[in-house]
Amino acid sequence: MRQVGLLFFALSLSLSACKKQPFTAITTVETFLEDGLDCHWSPNPNGKIVYSTKGSDSYYDVHISLPDGSDKFCISCDKAELPNRHISNPAWHPSGKWVVMVVEKATHPGSSTDALPGFGAYCDIWIANTQGTRFFKIVDIPNDYDHGVIAPRFSPDGTKLCWTHRVKQPNLLVPKQNAGYWVINVADFSFGTDSIPVVQNIHSIKPGEDAFYEAYGFSPDGNRIIFCSCMNQFSFLDEHIYTMNLDGSDVKKLTEKDYNEHGFYTPDGQRIVYMSSTESSAKGTDWWIMNTDGSNKKRLTYFNESNSNQYTGGAVWAGLGSFDSTGTRFVGGVQKSLTTQEGRIVLVDLNGE
Repeated sequence: MRQVGLLFFALSLSLSACKKQPFTAITTVETFLEDGLDCHWSPNPNGKIVYSTKGSDSYYDVHISLPDGSDKFCISCDKAELPNRHISNPAWHPSGKWVVMVVEKATHPGSSTDALPGFGAYCDIWIANTQGTRFFKIVDIPNDYDHGVIAPRFSPDGTKLCWTHRVKQPNLLVPKQNAGYWVINVADFSFGTDSIPVVQNIHSIKPGEDAFYEAYGFSPDGNRIIFCSCMNQFSFLDEHIYTMNLDGSDVKKLTEKDYNEHGFYTPDGQRIVYMSSTESSAKGTDWWIMNTDGSNKKRLTYFNESNSNQYTGGAVWAGLGSFDSTGTRFVGGVQKSLTTQEGRIVLVDLNGE
């Protein structure tokens, strides 16, 4: 998801320098996990967080815990039903009883580096119950380097699933294809006999020309999808936040400058938190918030400002997040390395908002 884009963003020397701004503390940030990245807060009142972190075998696995880190449980570790390579990108089903995730294939032509969270090559979409006793592959992706999958997300009512699907491998000689060409897939989801999950009626959406597209999920009313893309731009290094209807119509561009990814709605559907390079002194990215029409943009974090207590000594990159049921806090990954895809997971309290 997203990490692919940030890698090329960090390597680019073409982005203009941003003026340093005074630090204003409108959020409180605390570390949830020092070593992890992908995470999703349950919309169900159980209030648990699902996340991925590396095990002793150097592969990612999916864990669940309460926000204070207690009641921790790994639902994917050493399961005979799974390939037991990288298992990441987890997200809750609205029932709070199932988790969708991206799972590296048991065998494939490339290396496991290509299957890291956010790269998504040689992976399929699976779903597991929260007890870690039932596992189902629900979307099978072609086993070649042209294809990949990132960031599956359920609609608020659980009847639809969207994900981002790579259809053409990266080409560093084509500016818009640096991370490959992708499409956004939307499908119907249901549970059949014996609660066996069913994905059907897959519809691929490409809102513009061949480009990088990355979907982040549905609006709280289930009517729109939020995504980023470099469509209508010269280069993959110029990503912006968009929303659209589920059929790909009524596309709205919400950002106009700098590098932007990882948009997600507040639970009331009134605002969007997103990642941007705007005003970043350390050349990383921070979380910002805006109205759903793109107005009233405001910076939330200052990870990349040396005069901030959120600064950790160098550039970091804010990732995809999600809110708790109250809408006052969100959990998200902060990437420390774009090449190894490693980071930490933080809780952000919008006490000033």
